[in-house]
Amino acid sequence: TQEHVYDTFNANDARAGGVVELITDIISGERTVTDLPLIRVAVKQGAYWCVDNRRLFVYKHCQLGEIPVQVFDWKENREFELKWRNGRQTRKKTGGGARVGVIQRTEVPFPQSSVAEPSLSRITTYMALGEQRRHDAGIAALRKRRSVQSNASENVSADMEEEGLRKILDSTHAVVKAKRRKRAAPPGGKRRKKQSQSECGFDSAVKL
Repeated sequence: TQEHVYDTFNANDARAGGVVELITDIISGERTVTDLPLIRVAVKQGAYWCVDNRRLFVYKHCQLGEIPVQVFDWKENREFELKWRNGRQTRKKTGGGARVGVIQRTEVPFPQSSVAEPSLSRITTYMALGEQRRHDAGIAALRKRRSVQSNASENVSADMEEEGLRKILDSTHAVVKAKRRKRAAPPGGKRRKKQSQSECGFDSAVKL
């Protein structure tokens, strides 16, 4: 929503950490999105807008893709409208809010980033070439790990759905067999010879 973000989370308290520190922790796996408060978003003009712009910058820079968020009604929090207006004049430069200006107020080397809008940024110290290459390689490795985890999660979900369907079909098959045996019972209340499960056609016990 805003025109720019700073490279620190609190100018008056170094303990709050900085943007580069959080980026490094996420790339290394030391911290994840779920370790932090969810970023807050709301819909305006058919698009989602975020008020937690520094963390959003970090997540986009790290190419995390889909992340959990906390969704608000636009009028529920006045911060949405205030920050949206703050960035309105520069929205053409930021690709409709896809990028943001970065203002550096520390001496911590900042990475080159496609999310940072050059015309609105004031960055004096960038990472050296070798450090930048290692940084980019870390992001690529993180993206690969998340892709593998996502595929594994989808496979587990698909397996669970298949197992659930199989149990439903097995249960239905067992009920049909039971009804057939009941209809085939001899008249007059004569007792039939007790059959074993294998003789009745059961492969396994099914909990209905």
